[in-house]
Amino acid sequence: MASFRLLKVQSPALAWQAGGRRWRFAAHTFLAAADPDGRIFCEHHGIARAPGGGTLRGLGGVAPFRREVIWGEAWPHRTGFYDESHPQGVLFQGVRAEVEARLAVADRVRAAVNALDLAYPWPGLRTGNSNAYFATLLAALDLRDLRLHGQLWAPGGGRLLLHALALDRLRDGPSEVFEAA
Repeated sequence: MASFRLLKVQSPALAWQAGGRRWRFAAHTFLAAADPDGRIFCEHHGIARAPGGGTLRGLGGVAPFRREVIWGEAWPHRTGFYDESHPQGVLFQGVRAEVEARLAVADRVRAAVNALDLAYPWPGLRTGNSNAYFATLLAALDLRDLRLHGQLWAPGGGRLLLHALALDRLRDGPSEVFEAA
């Protein structure tokens, strides 16, 4: 039976070329789903948005030190965040139905986090950010994090945006209104 996979992926928050070298600093960690041929068919990200999920104006969509919120996004395709050269590893593999069941839980996490409009004051080092969103997804999906070859510093990694009880409930069924962790 063909194996579908859930991947931990890190794209650099900052990247530049200097002195003939490519520099990468800090991570935006996200969840990607791949089919048996390795094609990415879904990505889950925590990103900065205006309250209610609106678009931010400013530096490429991020307006530092204004009223951003951490917002869950899911795309049913590969995005520009994904690059095969970025650090990544397999968190889970199984048949399509098993991966889709976990993605359904990820959708419920997204809805629960988005309902809270949690502050994400740039760069989100002490509050929720993309890495805390990823940690919350892992906890809800009952998956262990893994250390990646070439892993980047992930500020906010390991921090949960929802309480353990809320995560348990999200595993079992439709989302409710929850309080932040």
